[in-house]
Amino acid sequence: MTRVLITGSSGFVGSAICEALAGQGVETVGYDLAASRFTSAPWFDKVSFVTGNICDGDALEAVLADHAVTHIVHAAALTPDEERELMRPDRIAEVNLVGSCRLAMAVAARRPNCQILHLSSIAVYGSSAPDIHGRFDEEATRPQPSALYGVTKFAAEMAMCRLADLHRLDLQIVRLGPLFGPWEHASGVRDTLSPHYQIARAARSGAPCVLPRNVAADWFYSRDAARKIATLLLTQRSSHRLLNLGCGQISTLTDWCEALRAFIPDFRWTTDTKTPTIRYGYGKDRPALGTARLDAVIPPGTRSLREAASDYLSWLDVYGPCLEERRI
Repeated sequence: MTRVLITGSSGFVGSAICEALAGQGVETVGYDLAASRFTSAPWFDKVSFVTGNICDGDALEAVLADHAVTHIVHAAALTPDEERELMRPDRIAEVNLVGSCRLAMAVAARRPNCQILHLSSIAVYGSSAPDIHGRFDEEATRPQPSALYGVTKFAAEMAMCRLADLHRLDLQIVRLGPLFGPWEHASGVRDTLSPHYQIARAARSGAPCVLPRNVAADWFYSRDAARKIATLLLTQRSSHRLLNLGCGQISTLTDWCEALRAFIPDFRWTTDTKTPTIRYGYGKDRPALGTARLDAVIPPGTRSLREAASDYLSWLDVYGPCLEERRI
């Protein structure tokens, strides 16, 4: 019987994966330091939630043994802003690197035959130059992370690969591109929320919306990304240990604003690099992810921005009250 453990199950990506797996009837166990706030979600009662620290090896061994886990999605991470980098660099490394090592050790001890899908990030590429096609490629682009998030995520990749080789674990690493959509919230471990989230909240509330710039990127809708993650985990595993998981299409913040205005006709926005109301964590745009490896096992495609806007606004109307800020 298939039973999937999701670490970081109360966060943005973890919640989206919970929804995707529960929607397919897959037995799912959520593991997170904080309880999920989405108790009214249709998938909530279909997930067995366990409260625990990703750095607690004994607790990880217990949940793996108690629930007879067959597959793991490792989504637990701290996604810090510069303030947290200054104040708690040790905590960032502890969660992102040490936590990954503790998970691998627990799997080796209790469930060595588990399939592990380790979620990494486009942030590992950092300041690298793109390939000849203008994209970040798994082989052609050498990672050069700059901020601590990218540094610790790349270190976690290398550590997980080494431990997988030592213990003969079944490991696949997925580098996620920039995400937006349902289940994103101020969880306390994700310090800068996507500009799409901020823009949609402003559009719904009638608040001023001033963009920092257009921010062209391969923005990926969370429900589409989670569906592909579930497919990679359970049915269409790639022969490559490492692959990028991105949208495959470029869009901008203006495109998103236009999509929202189709449903909120009075919505207006401007762009001002000096006094933006929309916060974005990168000083310059990043290349898109090359997705040839992903496309070889899962057909490319995602919903349109207009479809995403309709779905997301409906989601915000239901779950908006659950999105108040927390900080851990």
